[in-house]
Amino acid sequence: MYATATDMIARFGETQILRLSNPEDLTATTVNVAKVNQAIADATALIDGYLRKRYAVPVLAPPVDLIAGCCKIARYELAQGERTTPTEQMKTDRSDVMKWLEQISRGVVHLDAPLADGATGQAIGSGPRYSDRPRDFDHTTLRDM
Repeated sequence: MYATATDMIARFGETQILRLSNPEDLTATTVNVAKVNQAIADATALIDGYLRKRYAVPVLAPPVDLIAGCCKIARYELAQGERTTPTEQMKTDRSDVMKWLEQISRGVVHLDAPLADGATGQAIGSGPRYSDRPRDFDHTTLRDM
């Protein structure tokens, strides 16, 4: 997993994570770590789906931005429930992370992480292309036209 319950609490505050992890118990005084870890695991699986094409997953030493993205997705997942609804800020954060993951998948944005086997780290279709076929037109064949 790319984040921990401690990361979530540090980023969003204990009160918010407490309420999101215990929506049915308004008197709860401790974070439901199992529920938070499940949301983090789901977010990690989603992230790995985008990274798998270019990077070796799971990323063993995730960069800070990957941890932050995982926390934002997990918070959104925690907020979806019978008694809770994600706020506009949560929706915006998740949307921004998803756009960022799409850019990583396309090779527009690069992570400081080991590449997958066979991945070059370059955008697909970049660089010069050569052909071994003879040219149909060159400076001598076009001269008389």
